[in-house]
Formats: sequence, structure tokens, C-alpha cells
Amino acid sequence: MKKCLLALFLLSSPSLLAQDWSIGVGSGAFVFGDFVRRTMQQGTEEGSATQTLKLSAETRAGLLVDIERRLSDRFALRAEGTVIRSPLSIKGSDDDGLALEAGDIDVATFSLPLVIYINRGGSLRFHIRGGPAYAAYRIHRRQNAPATLGLFDGTRGEYGLALGGGVAWQWNDNFAIEGGISDVSTESPFEEDDFPRIGAVDLPRTHNVHTTIGLRYSF
Repeated sequence: MKKCLLALFLLSSPSLLAQDWSIGVGSGAFVFGDFVRRTMQQGTEEGSATQTLKLSAETRAGLLVDIERRLSDRFALRAEGTVIRSPLSIKGSDDDGLALEAGDIDVATFSLPLVIYINRGGSLRFHIRGGPAYAAYRIHRRQNAPATLGLFDGTRGEYGLALGGGVAWQWNDNFAIEGGISDVSTESPFEEDDFPRIGAVDLPRTHNVHTTIGLRYSF
């Protein structure tokens, strides 16, 4: 009897473990917030005026790859990574004004979010996720970039938090089309010592907003 039960368990175990793992790949628009805001007083014929310069990266298409381990019908753990290269630009207070290209930035983010599935079945499956994250910022400074924004050449890493959500259209047991949005928020990779001591420097928390659509394969 014990041998029969053991054989039954061994035969049924592959089906019990099916679809516990999945991998996903996607691409879409990656949007950045401001890395630096610098306010300075400038002399004019009428006296003085305040000028604010902002350093940010342009919206570009990035790549997302993840692997997910299903813990239960409701919960899963996901390891997620993204990469992107984007031009850095310096803009004035008026976003409609001209932007001065200052270099390029490579951003790689890594996060380990807990995934909570809102509904556990059906063709459309919604989820929210959140967890710790790390972002590596590599900056390639142009030789003619203004020194007022304190651009550096090199790589700096910051820890932070990733929050997001998404929806998947499950068209069979193995494949789904998944769209999502996430925000990896860290401290700015810049430091106050990077800047000449002229004017006021604000280093807002950096936001890496990823909007993606892609394919998920369960196995």
C-alpha cells in the first residue's frame, strides 16, 4: 500500500509543481524624474532674476526581464531587472524651452518585489507588487557640458523601493501577454559635493517609471 501511495505521489508531483515558475520579458517607455534642480541668482539690467536649471533624462524605450516563483494562488516572489540608455539634458524653469544635451546615462535596476494577485483565475489577471530595489547609474559626461550641474563620469548605486502593478491576459496555460507599470525610487545619484558652491542645490528623490508590455511564459 505504501509503495502504491509513493508511486501515485511521484506521478502526480509534476502536475502539482506545474506553472510554479514563470519568466517575463517586456519593453516600453521609461520615464525619469529630475535628478538635480539648481537655483541661482542672475544679474539683469533691471536688477536680479532667479533661474532654475533641471537635469533629467529623456524618455526612451527600455528592456525588462524577470523570473517569478509562485508561492500560492495569491502570492508570488519576483526578481526583476531593467536596463536603458538615455540622453541627459539640462532644461530651464520653462519645460517648453530649449534643452541642452549634457551626456548620456545608463540605468540598470534590480528589484525583488512580492506579487499579490487580486484575482486568481480568469483570462484577465490583475496584480500589485512591491519590494526592495537597487539602481546603478552610469553617467557619460560630454566634454562641453556646463559645470553648473555637477555631472560626473562613472557609476553610482543607490538602494530604494519598487512599487507597481499590472494585468495579464492568459490565453493558455503557458503563455500570457502582460502589461504593467512600476516606479523604482531611490536617492539621487548626485551629491552636493559635485557642485560649485554657487546658488541652492536640490537633489529630489529619483523616480524610474517603467511602462512595459510583453510576454510571460509559465513552466
